[in-house]
Amino acid sequence: MEKYIELRHKQAEEEMVREKEATKQVDEFSIKKCIDVLSTMNELSPEENARAFSVFKDAQNREIFISANPTARILWLKLQMATSE
Repeated sequence: MEKYIELRHKQAEEEMVREKEATKQVDEFSIKKCIDVLSTMNELSPEENARAFSVFKDAQNREIFISANPTARILWLKLQMATSE
């Protein structure tokens, strides 16, 4: 019985670590963070800025946007907005 309790305790600890990592990744690629980065980009018109918000609804898009270098970021974002019209 003691081994079972020990095993369950270890499983619970591992699950907590996985949940913390998932939360960290969500925060790192949040919509707010994307909008903060977007607000520093002078290459977009106000209309393009507003259209970009819909791109950020997708988690993979947010991760790409935050991870890309600035030049690729603007090109990728404009492509995403053009294909979603």
